[in-house]
Amino acid sequence: MAKTCFYCGKELAPGERCGCRGTSSRVASNTNGATTGKPADSAYGSASAKNYSSNSSASSSSSDSSASSSQKKDAAASKADAKAAKAAAREQKKREKQAQKNKQVWGRAGTSTPDSPYGTGSGASTGGRPTFSGFITRVRALFPSFSKVMRPVMSYIWHPVTTIQNRSQVVPIGKMVAINTLFATLTSLMVLFTNRTNSPFVGMLISLMFGKTDLFSAHPITAFFTISAILWFSVMLLACCFMLTSRIVNRKLSLLRALDTVTMSSIYMCFADVLIFFSVLLGTQGSFTLIFVALIVMGIAHFVSLKQDLTLTDNSAFNMLAISYLMFYALAQLGIGIIIRVATWL
Repeated sequence: MAKTCFYCGKELAPGERCGCRGTSSRVASNTNGATTGKPADSAYGSASAKNYSSNSSASSSSSDSSASSSQKKDAAASKADAKAAKAAAREQKKREKQAQKNKQVWGRAGTSTPDSPYGTGSGASTGGRPTFSGFITRVRALFPSFSKVMRPVMSYIWHPVTTIQNRSQVVPIGKMVAINTLFATLTSLMVLFTNRTNSPFVGMLISLMFGKTDLFSAHPITAFFTISAILWFSVMLLACCFMLTSRIVNRKLSLLRALDTVTMSSIYMCFADVLIFFSVLLGTQGSFTLIFVALIVMGIAHFVSLKQDLTLTDNSAFNMLAISYLMFYALAQLGIGIIIRVATWL
């Protein structure tokens, strides 16, 4: 009779053992593990789902808040731009209204508008006078070569202190000789011309310097060269006085630099000579006060130049000029007397 398993009823061979009990226990254990793992996995899945939903809601809320803040910023910026545009438009309208009023006022006055550089605005069309700046601009445009030559000279009038302080450290000898020669020539011609017009001022100066002499009326050429020699002597003497008195303030001023300082004052004296000449042609005799004005301007030019070149204080420059002028006066009296005697003897 065949042997069977007591538990499962399986037929067994002789000596064979049934393994139904071990298989069933493994299956049961696997079944229990599966049943116990499913709830854990489901709990973990539910927790992760909850975390994901919370993160998504947080990110969505942050994105919504950032979007709302950016929208607010954009709205504020657009409002600010709109306000700025409105303000600029109002300002432009005010400017246009003011310009229109100015044109109407200048048109009624019969003069040129302020924004016309040559005086060719609404006022010029009605016969108004051009502006001075427009006249200067037109002269420069019509005569470029002349304006280029006169620009360095005119800088001594429009920007005197800046021109004196910023002049070149290299002394131009030819320029100094030309300017001082022009100064001596214009002054000599002015004295001879005004002497023929019987000017009391010039007559008094001639009588004080030369005495009672007919040198100017009888020998005008000799008088011309005599006055020119006196003026050149005065220029050189004043330069030497500046050079000597610079030692008093512990400075060493070269003769050429001192002569350059005097040359700048000769430019202003040339302006005075031209103005006096034209004023005498117009029949006036009170314009000789321009000589005293030119002397004052000459002193100011010397003050600015010496203070800049020698790096002096205001008090030192003033004292140096005072001593130089006193020394010049004393030596000029002696030298001019000798020149006058030589000219009279010749």
